[in-house]
Amino acid sequence: SADSATTLKAYDATLEITSLDGIRILPYGEFNLGPGKVDLREGEILTGIRIPKESYENVSGHYIKYAMRKAMDIATLGCSANVKLSQDKQTIEQLRIAFGVAAPIPIRSATAEANAKGHTLDQTLLDVVAEGALCDVNPRTSWRAGKEFRLQLVQELARRATKQAVEKAGGTING
Repeated sequence: SADSATTLKAYDATLEITSLDGIRILPYGEFNLGPGKVDLREGEILTGIRIPKESYENVSGHYIKYAMRKAMDIATLGCSANVKLSQDKQTIEQLRIAFGVAAPIPIRSATAEANAKGHTLDQTLLDVVAEGALCDVNPRTSWRAGKEFRLQLVQELARRATKQAVEKAGGTING
């Protein structure tokens, strides 16, 4: 249920796809075409995943998978947050946050990312990230969870993953 896809999305990964005709490089953001559909043509195979240096250098991340029970491999929702803090560790220079099972395909939240840029490390940061995430997701009801519950999870996992990523980067959420 898109565990690795969510993190690849947050890291701006590119994919190396090989066929008899050669190799093509595809941004991960263009790989998922719809539920269960990816941009692999006949005779192609995924042969590599590349994460650009600027996506991980001086960046700390955290992934949270929510499932109804530990024995279940399929996520109800997943969230990957990567942060780059200012040198004094007081503000967000960059946030990349992505969700799995919150839309038909793994999705980044451009609104949450924009809301976080330049924001000081306080409780309000977590609120603006959580609210921003709601603007970009479109979860559905399934046998695993209803849409309303998933929307609640989007907000909660956005807060928790962002907070954990900030702490891993050496920052502290005040308030």
